[in-house]
Amino acid sequence: MKRNAVEWAVLGVSVAGIVVLIGALIIAGLSGQRPADPTVELRMSEARQGAQGWIVPVTVRNAGEEAAEAVILEAHAMVDGDSQTSQVELDFLPAGTSVEAAFAFTAQPAGEVTVRLVSYRVP
Repeated sequence: MKRNAVEWAVLGVSVAGIVVLIGALIIAGLSGQRPADPTVELRMSEARQGAQGWIVPVTVRNAGEEAAEAVILEAHAMVDGDSQTSQVELDFLPAGTSVEAAFAFTAQPAGEVTVRLVSYRVP
C-alpha cells in the first residue's frame, strides 16, 4: 500500500512533534530547579502604632523555583529594655511571588530588628 503526500506530511509533523516533546522533557529533567528561597524585606519606614502594639510590615519573597508551605519567620528586637520575639507563619508561598505580612511588638523597637527563617515545608 502506497502512502500519499498528505500521509507523509502528517507522519513528518508527528515525528517532529514527538522529538521536540522528548527533547523538552530531557532538558527540563536535567536542569534542576532552584529550591524554595524565602527572603524577608523589613519596611521599618512604614512601621506604625496599632491598637495592640507596634506593627512592622514586611514583604516575604520566594526567589526559588519551588513553592514553600508553612513558612515560619521570627523577628527579634529590643523593646523597653527587654528582648521580644514576634512570629509570622505563611500557609503557602508560591515560587517567584511575594506576600505582605507584619510582625507585632508591644512597643516601638529600639535599634535593629533581626529576622530569621525558622522553617518551611516543601509541598
